[in-house]
Amino acid sequence: MKKSTRALVGLVVLELVILIGAWWLVSQVQSGAMQAPDPGAAITQITQTAGGAMGIIAVVLVLAFVHHRRKGN
Repeated sequence: MKKSTRALVGLVVLELVILIGAWWLVSQVQSGAMQAPDPGAAITQITQTAGGAMGIIAVVLVLAFVHHRRKGN
């Protein structure tokens, strides 16, 4: 497997892991399994943090993909 392909696969896998984790946390807060003083603020914080992490990971791995493609990997 080329290094550029590994970067794209890593991007998809990491993004899915973060998305599923955020979805699980939000569902736990909504169901009451996780107690939060303000559930709305907790859900907002979860989604903002997950979105930021997904954005950073996407930028880094897309840059890695481009770098490897230019090198011919």
